[in-house]
Amino acid sequence: MKPIATKSVLPVRAAEEIRGAILSGALLPGARIKQEELAARLGVSREPVRQALLMLQREGLVSTEPGRTATVATLDRRFIADVYELREVIEGLVAATVAKLCTPDLTHLEEIVARGREAVRLRSFRRLIELDIAFHSALYEAANNRVLIDVMRDQWNHIRRVMAMVLGETSYRDRVWDEHAAILEAIRSGNPRRARAVAAHHTRAAKLFLLGSVASEGIPFL
Repeated sequence: MKPIATKSVLPVRAAEEIRGAILSGALLPGARIKQEELAARLGVSREPVRQALLMLQREGLVSTEPGRTATVATLDRRFIADVYELREVIEGLVAATVAKLCTPDLTHLEEIVARGREAVRLRSFRRLIELDIAFHSALYEAANNRVLIDVMRDQWNHIRRVMAMVLGETSYRDRVWDEHAAILEAIRSGNPRRARAVAAHHTRAAKLFLLGSVASEGIPFL
């Protein structure tokens, strides 16, 4: 193996910064991405930015068409529905799997729910997103299905963007944590069918709420 030159790391670092801006909403869906401006803001040449955008295009966060300026990938109704339909199946499977365990340790998950309720009270939007992701990630870990964890890891950036849209609606924030608590209660009952149904309902309800809000109010995509 050859030593890694510092300049070879620049595209990776640039991708991290741009990805963070997309996930935080600093770069909105559909926004044009000008390489010169990004290069100036990041203090690098255009080449690392160009390579970074290619990485993010492969991740589905950036759209690039020949001869056109790159843009932040949009979140349309079809994409939202696809993400949640996948999650409905996965979340139900995970909850049912954990419910089958003899004595599942739900302490960490209960702590996340408590912190989530506190974040709602404090109106900490970014913290809400982090805790929502932490809750579902912890469920995957509890199911101990390494294939599932690896598959879903590639989807978390997309899921995070859609979660931000759901949690952007203040009227829905308490409901999210009530439903998370209901999932834990169903798992604790030891009934896999019930756990699957409650977890799937949570995801389905979020999808319907979000699609309805997009259609009726045009809430901003984050």
